[in-house]
Amino acid sequence: MRNVVSLVPSYRPPVTDLPESEPEPERVSPHIGEAAAFTDRWVRRTGLIQSFSAQRRFRRARCADLAARVAPQATCPRLQRTAAWIVWFHVLDDRCRHPRGEEYAFGFGALPDFLPTDGGPTPPARTALQRALADVWRMTGPAMSPAWRERFAARFRELADRRPRDALAAGSALDLVEYVCGYELPPPARELASFRAVSGAATAVLASDAAKAGVGAGAEAGALRDALRDALHRFAAEAARAGLPPAALPAVSAYAHALTLWADGRLAWALHGGPAGVAAPEPGGHRPLLLADDVTGVPVDLLRPRRPAPPPVPSTSGGAGTALHRGRE
Repeated sequence: MRNVVSLVPSYRPPVTDLPESEPEPERVSPHIGEAAAFTDRWVRRTGLIQSFSAQRRFRRARCADLAARVAPQATCPRLQRTAAWIVWFHVLDDRCRHPRGEEYAFGFGALPDFLPTDGGPTPPARTALQRALADVWRMTGPAMSPAWRERFAARFRELADRRPRDALAAGSALDLVEYVCGYELPPPARELASFRAVSGAATAVLASDAAKAGVGAGAEAGALRDALRDALHRFAAEAARAGLPPAALPAVSAYAHALTLWADGRLAWALHGGPAGVAAPEPGGHRPLLLADDVTGVPVDLLRPRRPAPPPVPSTSGGAGTALHRGRE
């Protein structure tokens, strides 16, 4: 296991260096092409995409573009794995909005079992979602500390048990921000009252209907963005006064900066079109990806029981492979 300190990037923004109240110019990672190629291979290898038409719809969903906007500062390997998480949540959302009875309940309830915090084996994957979740967890978890893995898995299980579609993705994103920037917030910083306000404001941004284009969406997005920035400024200020260990302050600042970029990128991506070329919005503004429809129009249930599958074959390109599964980058 690598020491968390070794994951710290060379960039150390001062604790007061937060973005101004006005949104910054849109940022897009220079590694967007590599992320798109990686996710194209990944969805085929894990079985999330099972037909040519679904593959075309997946590309129009622009998941790699979203990843490049929410994590523009991430290294190429970390952007690829973040993109895989975003793809997984998109497919889960697609499946949850089009549930299929008992098979849906079976597959969803078993998902937390595929996040072993000790790096141990998982149950045999019987669905594409389970197989893909186990794979992206093996690509992500080893790079982080045991405390981070425990926290991520506990939050995932809590939200999965309650089955809120949007809250599961939004809640998990708060921990993935630490993975993107390479800093883990120490427990004393997470215990501050201002951090709870940050979590609430960030969840409101990431799960909001402002992430869907519509009348008044721009104004709502601006209000949510301002509320998050205010909460982050209070968090930085309280952390500076709280007498935290010296190493905690750069972590607070880097996390605040990365979370701001994530929220701004999420809103900008949605307000400028979101998934392109998909079906017309449903009531409420949701644009279904319909990745579970095959080329003949017959539903392909991503949560149907399957024969136990062997462990996924690690990717051999884009910086994510066997070495990654051993926690090295």
